[in-house]
Amino acid sequence: MSREIAYNGLERAGGLTAEEAMFVLRLQANEDAAYDELVRTYSSSIFHVAYRMLGDSAEASDVVQEIFLKVFRNIAGFKGEAALKTWIFRIAFSEVLNRLRWWKRRHRFATVSLDDQPNGSGTGAAHTVASSSPTPEQVMQSKEQETAIQQALGRLSREHRSIIVLRDIEGFSYNEIADVLGVSIGTVKSRLARARADLKQSLMRYLSVQHLR
Repeated sequence: MSREIAYNGLERAGGLTAEEAMFVLRLQANEDAAYDELVRTYSSSIFHVAYRMLGDSAEASDVVQEIFLKVFRNIAGFKGEAALKTWIFRIAFSEVLNRLRWWKRRHRFATVSLDDQPNGSGTGAAHTVASSSPTPEQVMQSKEQETAIQQALGRLSREHRSIIVLRDIEGFSYNEIADVLGVSIGTVKSRLARARADLKQSLMRYLSVQHLR
């Protein structure tokens, strides 16, 4: 099959723009530069999703490698029925949820250290230290806030945590979340409302303790 025929087939599939269709063809042709671009584009977001879901930066780094290996192995079969981003994050969540199930079977529960924070800059619910020479007290407070957020996420069900991570931390649209998780938009909205309420309740307990100090 020629590249032009393949390009037209991907474009007609309806999930891709012309630019994305051409990029997918480069990936399917095993172009090193295209693979490098894919990793640069998605590695940070995938790492933060994995970290927020797993609560452990080392495990998150490990699963990110597995995710990209799976993407590279399966890109030849990608037909363009969904956006490339959606397809990649479907794989990402499948791998992350498999890792969570693996932990559960072995009765392993992640704990969050004050020094165990995600690499790179987070968004949404993530708290970062200001760059203007923070005091030791400010650094400690920021680490404690980060720990409180991660522990609160860990108390949510996998379904609710997934919604919070995708919507409030990574900024996915409702349609993107529905496509990634394979649920209806109505389910996304109802789960998000419940997840936000549960997360707020957990964080309010942390704020109450801080107020008493």
